[in-house]
Amino acid sequence: MRHILIATAASAALLCGCGAGGGARPATTTAIAIENFRYAPSPATVKAGARIAISNADGAPHTLTDRATARAFDSGTIKGGARGSVTFTKPGTYAYYCEFHPYMKGSVTVTG
Repeated sequence: MRHILIATAASAALLCGCGAGGGARPATTTAIAIENFRYAPSPATVKAGARIAISNADGAPHTLTDRATARAFDSGTIKGGARGSVTFTKPGTYAYYCEFHPYMKGSVTVTG
């Protein structure tokens, strides 16, 4: 009986590790934090149409702005200690930056 339980537990563990597609998917991001003049997580993965909360733990104002000329998204100014949000509408991979601090950079992949 003990061998049957061990075999059943081992089989269940193997099955739990197998998923459709066979590969690990990146976790979907629901929030982006700005702290010490950095975005986290970066890179991030979000679903198209998702509204992402942004929190600014720095004392300085920041933005989360699409680097492309067309500007698919822009959080606007998020003052120090404040919150904002941005909605990613179209699938793709986007680079973003802070308009006040152009050395602050991040990226996000938007899935369908």
